[in-house]
Amino acid sequence: MTERTTIIIHSSLCYVLAFMFTTIIHEFAHAFTGWLSNSHPVMYHNYVSHLSPENLSFSQQTGIALAGPLISLIQGFFMGGWFFKTKKRGLAQLFVLWASILGFNNFLGYVMTGPLFTAGDIGKMYALHGTSMFLQISFSLLAALGLLVVANRMTRPFLEFSYKKQWIQPEQNAPKFSFIMIMLPYIIGSVIITFLYLPVINIVSIIYPIMSGMIFIYPWRNAVTVKNVRLSSSDQIGNLSWITVLIFMLLLIIFRMVLPRGIAF
Repeated sequence: MTERTTIIIHSSLCYVLAFMFTTIIHEFAHAFTGWLSNSHPVMYHNYVSHLSPENLSFSQQTGIALAGPLISLIQGFFMGGWFFKTKKRGLAQLFVLWASILGFNNFLGYVMTGPLFTAGDIGKMYALHGTSMFLQISFSLLAALGLLVVANRMTRPFLEFSYKKQWIQPEQNAPKFSFIMIMLPYIIGSVIITFLYLPVINIVSIIYPIMSGMIFIYPWRNAVTVKNVRLSSSDQIGNLSWITVLIFMLLLIIFRMVLPRGIAF
């Protein structure tokens, strides 16, 4: 197995692990807020069912709807801060980087699609509050701008995982490395995540894994403009980690075998 193949496998695994982590934390926030509001929530793999919605006040419904997106935003900032504080570029840092990006993507994606999908978290909040279409579109445009900022900021960090100079220098080589670090893991990961999300309750649940990563095209193509990238001192991502594979398999079992049956709070 070549180093590049191993890098693709590792980044794909970290992408899927970060996606599942983001989903579980997101849904847990909905469920925990529902539990605090006495709605008797049941948490599933990609949604939460509230068995006693009649117990919820207007403000409690709003809180439950916002809990998921807000925890994803917090995740984005927390994981991003963690990543930039460390100089090491190994598998743990690759997971943290993906978790930060997917946290931001989750929050900004919900805001951006709020006017289109009333079944989504932000769409529900808009419906509850009767938010004007002007404000909805304004927030959507701001979220789209935020996604572009995230995409721009993620270009250099992925290149920093290169431990061979010829992979990213001269700059014309950088998009090739960026492709195996970002685009291929996104494509492979989207197929896996789409399968993991079955069965779906809302169409948003099946659209999100595929569409959420379209913004990754930007950092892939933008890699050619990045200069003076610090090479990684670790070749960990180029050597197959069976521990990472084991963690992936365990979380896969939880996501497919445990959560679809529901966890009552």
